[in-house]
Amino acid sequence: MLMPKSFLRKAWLLMLLNLCVLPVYAEIIDATRLFDEEMHWLADNVAKETRDEFLFRESGINAYADSKPAEVGDIQIFNTVNISTKAKERIRAKLMKIGKHCQVYLQDGKKVDGKVISRIVSEFDSRIYPNTRSMFGSEWSPGIDGDSRITLLLLDIQDGYNPQQGRRGYTAGYFYAGDCYNRKKKPESNEREMLYLDIYPSVPGSSEFMSVVAHEFQHMIHWNHDPKEFTWVNESLSQLAQFLCGYGHPPQTQAFIRNPNNNLAAWSGDDTLANYGQVYLWAYYISIRIASTDERRRAFVRRMVDQSSQGFSGLNAAIKKQGIKNNVRNLFRSFCLANYLNDDRIERGAYGYDKPLAKLALRPEMRFDAPPFAGKGNVKCWSTRAIQINPASLRGQEINVLFAGQKIVASNYSNSFDVALVSYSSDRKHLPVVIWLDIRDFKASQKIRISNVYDRMMMVVVNRGPEVMKVEQAFARGAAPAAFSFAIQKGSATGNSPRVASTGNVRPTSRSSRARSRSIIEEISNSPGLEESTDSVLNSRGTDEQSAAEVEFDFGFQKIAANEDLVVEAIREGIKEDDYEVVEEFVEVYTSCSELKQSRLHTLRSRIRDILKFEQLQGNAKAQTFIALFE
Repeated sequence: MLMPKSFLRKAWLLMLLNLCVLPVYAEIIDATRLFDEEMHWLADNVAKETRDEFLFRESGINAYADSKPAEVGDIQIFNTVNISTKAKERIRAKLMKIGKHCQVYLQDGKKVDGKVISRIVSEFDSRIYPNTRSMFGSEWSPGIDGDSRITLLLLDIQDGYNPQQGRRGYTAGYFYAGDCYNRKKKPESNEREMLYLDIYPSVPGSSEFMSVVAHEFQHMIHWNHDPKEFTWVNESLSQLAQFLCGYGHPPQTQAFIRNPNNNLAAWSGDDTLANYGQVYLWAYYISIRIASTDERRRAFVRRMVDQSSQGFSGLNAAIKKQGIKNNVRNLFRSFCLANYLNDDRIERGAYGYDKPLAKLALRPEMRFDAPPFAGKGNVKCWSTRAIQINPASLRGQEINVLFAGQKIVASNYSNSFDVALVSYSSDRKHLPVVIWLDIRDFKASQKIRISNVYDRMMMVVVNRGPEVMKVEQAFARGAAPAAFSFAIQKGSATGNSPRVASTGNVRPTSRSSRARSRSIIEEISNSPGLEESTDSVLNSRGTDEQSAAEVEFDFGFQKIAANEDLVVEAIREGIKEDDYEVVEEFVEVYTSCSELKQSRLHTLRSRIRDILKFEQLQGNAKAQTFIALFE
């Protein structure tokens, strides 16, 4: 069943609620991503085959010759996952209702009204199943169990939810692809295509509950087409599925508005809820800007799902197959600018959303109301920062815009910058002017004339990582925020681009707390050492995996070296003030460590010992008392 042609148009234009009036929900989290590494291994090492195919290949037995059709009231034992402890758990569940495209099981001992279960079945069969398949493609059907129906297991997912203790986040559902493999290969498999759906604190049958069903169903479909898709892409399309099925904006969009300083492609080390909101807006943006009709939009999204390549490489491949002239660089920088400017009147709408999202606008992180217009900042990989500038003193004049960004390198790959200077009117009477600076060797010096008609100005700094699939995730996750400096000068005088210092941890001094010093030393002891990291590179399988391992190795080595420098500098500064607090911290950590962790601290230990020996030669008696601890 295909979606009616009018459905998507109405969904895109009518069902989208204003972001400013989105209700506040608890912190809803999808657990599907927790199984990514396991699923990638299975995709590489275990064949996807039905139970019938497996048994016939192994022993010539037909699995379904004597199988009994499912009936309401059947009791089934399911393998589940305790999200809090990551432990496998077994539960009993009863088959409550069988629909056209699904069958609903309820965990033993839990209660859900029969009318609610009927509503879940009806909404899945009539709305979620046809609409999601129309946009994203088909799940594996009839799948491993030979039954085209999807199992919906309603259970209380053990996720540590406890609002009284401040734990408001909960797992609303997940798709576990391990269920689609034979138990001989994956013992905990339930050998069926199924979704796990929370019933506490989720409210079964509610709009939020059904949006989770749509979200997880997209994961199931995506796994069938590309089981190794990167998390951020997979989650972006599952977020989009919720909207396309008529459930409005995913609630995590608010988290991104509150905290936009996130890395689109890394998915780790950032605000998880904001990540969900960010990737949703990305998927929404590209889906409306890459195609002009519902039919072309559907074709493009399905091409994204169908790609065997992942991440930005997969997106570029889908764009090429779509037959349009565009690329990741243009899309990403336009997306970043749209989030701050949101004006679709220029560049064929590239710098804005459609009408239902007309009020979306992120606030610039830095603000300059008067000269001098110069400053420093940093921006994460695959992210953006904006600087608000009051142009009152610049209107009608020629200005010189200077910029310098930090080049971050790992395994011969580096980041790239795009920087736009935007002039616009608060009353929207004049079309905004967007000028992308000509950045060469991470620097720019450009003359620009500012019109008299604009009362607003903004600089948008976009930091992109490499788009090469084999290193995209490793670089995005490993790269530290890149530093940048900028200046806007009145008149035609030229100047050198401002210098940019490398970023890093805040340097601890002799006045830093013991906890801060200790945390840095412990981080070094917990980081894989040089030999361990080298082994991971040498043991990597194939070019793609090895390239990613090399990037991880480079960033890991750089971070360890930077942290060691921080500790050494802190010790030097402390000794000048006769303060050996950081030295004492190191001794405490080192003596309490395992041999493995001590080996990771060996280089830092040698450097500290050399400092103490130098101080000893200078007649420092206190330093001499510590040397014995390093022999």
